[in-house]
Amino acid sequence: MTRISGRGGAWAPDAEDIRLIEAAASVFAERGIKGTSTDDIAKAAGVTRVTLYRRLGPRGQIIREIYAHEAQRLMMLVNWRYTPFESLDWDPVRHVEDLLVGTIFDIRESELLRRLVEVDRVEAMAVLAGESDSVLGGITEIVAEFIRNTWNADVHTRPMDAEETESLSRAVAGVVGRFLHSIVVMPDGPPVVESEEEIRALARQVLVPMILQR
Repeated sequence: MTRISGRGGAWAPDAEDIRLIEAAASVFAERGIKGTSTDDIAKAAGVTRVTLYRRLGPRGQIIREIYAHEAQRLMMLVNWRYTPFESLDWDPVRHVEDLLVGTIFDIRESELLRRLVEVDRVEAMAVLAGESDSVLGGITEIVAEFIRNTWNADVHTRPMDAEETESLSRAVAGVVGRFLHSIVVMPDGPPVVESEEEIRALARQVLVPMILQR
């Protein structure tokens, strides 16, 4: 499904859209945000500027699509860190800790984000902060599902009916998602944690009580 003339609304990128998004990401990472035009992206992707516009929209929309695509990829990468729920080694506290460990180690080390900052730090940070609303909804959905799955697997979670489970998981996910997102867009800001144990300690202090709802 493609977007016509940069039109907003619900949109699911197809394989060609994803190819264009990834091509655009490479150009932005190489040249910086200020130094990249839609002509540069179209040339790198081997399409006309008109085709690029019809599929992804104007330059600002292309940046949003790159951001959303990278955020989804990185959250999936974080998911791979988790011990399976059915494992005898699964522990709810460590499961929540792994969410923060993955966010800091995997997302902060994103090659795309790192290269953007190296080439054009001020502009990259401004764009990441300014486009946050374009991906916070997706992050909230991913974290809400994480929370509900954790509750289902944790025998100590207090009983909740379906309505409370849905509403509370989304409310908590909204707060946790913004916290995780802030870590990405402000990599040099607080909280300052340098080791995995420091990250896990922070998770136990902040995220474990909020997510486990015991």
